Amino acid sequence: MELSPKERKRIYEEEKARLESEGDTGSSTNLKPNTAGLLCYLGVWVTGIIFLIIERKNTVIRFHAMQALVTFGILHIIMAIADTVRSWAPWWGGPGWNWFFQPQWVAANIVFGVFLAISIILWLVLMYQTYHGRLLKLPLFGELAQKLLAKLDGVKEGD
Repeated sequence: MELSPKERKRIYEEEKARLESEGDTGSSTNLKPNTAGLLCYLGVWVTGIIFLIIERKNTVIRFHAMQALVTFGILHIIMAIADTVRSWAPWWGGPGWNWFFQPQWVAANIVFGVFLAISIILWLVLMYQTYHGRLLKLPLFGELAQKLLAKLDGVKEGD
């Protein structure tokens, strides 16, 4: 069932208000939440790990850090697998240039290109939206990030 844009906005606003009310205890980084959120995404999954380690108080910043880690971590794993298949294709195809037209090489290039484009677009959109104070919770990655963050923080499922 597809949600209308108004319904989607209402859900995101409720989630943002809930996260902000939980995370209204300040920040251990002394950064504004929008700046820290931007920095969580700036170095893709690496800065996500860094902010998960250094930020202990603000749950909004921790959510952005975990979402960056989950989103770009998964996308980079997929791209690494596609790149490995791409680089091994010459040895699978035999001598000469016939490897260039091997189906696994073509498929790996397509997968790599698509996920690279998705990564770049998500990276830019998440940084822009976060800096402007909007909480953008991605459909699959945001849910997973929220569950992992709850486990990391020791919150039970019913809390």
